[in-house]
Amino acid sequence: MKDLLIYRLPKAAPVIKRGVFSALKEGEKPVGFVVSDFLHERTFHFEEAEAFDPEFDFHYSNQIPTVISRRDYQIEAQAFLNSFPLLGVEKGVFSRVKQTPFQGERAFDLFGVLENTYPNAFCYLISSSEFGTWIGATPELLMNQQGMVCKTVALAGTHGENEEHEWTPKELEEHAFVVDAIKETLERNECVEIESDGPYVVQAGPVQHLKTDFRALLTKPNAWSIALDLHPTPAVCGTPRRNAIEAIASREMHDRELYTGFIGLFEEGNTNLFVNLRCAQLFRDKAFLYVGGGFTIDSIPDMEWEETEHKAETLIRAMKQIY
Repeated sequence: MKDLLIYRLPKAAPVIKRGVFSALKEGEKPVGFVVSDFLHERTFHFEEAEAFDPEFDFHYSNQIPTVISRRDYQIEAQAFLNSFPLLGVEKGVFSRVKQTPFQGERAFDLFGVLENTYPNAFCYLISSSEFGTWIGATPELLMNQQGMVCKTVALAGTHGENEEHEWTPKELEEHAFVVDAIKETLERNECVEIESDGPYVVQAGPVQHLKTDFRALLTKPNAWSIALDLHPTPAVCGTPRRNAIEAIASREMHDRELYTGFIGLFEEGNTNLFVNLRCAQLFRDKAFLYVGGGFTIDSIPDMEWEETEHKAETLIRAMKQIY
C-alpha cells in the first residue's frame, strides 16, 4: 500500500501525490518533500510513484499518544518550571496531547476545510506506515530560500483571538529569545545583510502571535545546514537549546513525534520549510492534537493550559465544520 502526500503552500494550489516516505540517511540532503520529528532524529523524504492509484487506505499508528488531565498538566508544568534554575533554562516549551473524536476516513474533508479556512498557512495531509496519518495547518515558516536570499520568522508570544490587553513582559521576553537565537544562527552560518522587521501582531486562526520577519543573504549554498541549525528554535524548544531539551525530556509524558518537527519542500535555491504546529495525528475514530506553550520563569501553568486550549481550536473548529 503506497503512502499519501497532500500539501498546499500558502496562497497556492494543493498538490496530491502517491509514493513512499523513506528515512533520510545520515548526512544525506533531500530533494522535494521532507518531514522530520522534533529533534530531527528521524527525517523522511518522499519519492513519488510513477503511476497514481486513486484507491487509498489510511495508515494508522499502533502507538496511542499519552493524554494527561488538566490537573496532571498543572503538576508536570510546575515541575518543568521548577527545573529551570537547576538546568539553566531561560525559556522552555512544554506541550501536551488533546484527544477528540474524529473519523479518520474524513481526513480528506478536513484538509479541504483547513486549506480554505487558513489561506496563509502551510496545510498538509500525510499518511505512511512509517508514522501513521498526520494533518496540520501551520503558520510558522522555518525557512524560505530563493536563490541566495533566505527568509525566516520568529513567531512567539500568544494571545487569544479577542484579547486586547497589552503584551506582557513575559510574552515580550519569550519573543526576544527567539529573535536573538535566529540572528545568532544566521550570523554563525555566515549570512550577511541580515535584516529584521518586528515584532508585530499577526492573527493565526483562533490566536494572535508576535512575529518578527528576517531576511538575509547566503554566502554559500548551505540552506539545508542552516535549516538544521535553526531547528528546533526557542519557539518550540527553548533556550539554551540543550538545557531546554533536557527539561522537556524530564517532564513531558508523550513522544512529540512529528509535532514541532519541520515539514515542507527542500531544494537548494528553492526551499519552503515550516515548523509543524497546529497539527494532529489521526486514527480510525479519534484525533490527537499536539499543542504547547512557552514557559519563562514568570509563567503560570494554568494560564499556559488555557493557551494550549486556544491553539487546539485551529483544528477543532475545522473538524466541527465537517459534522
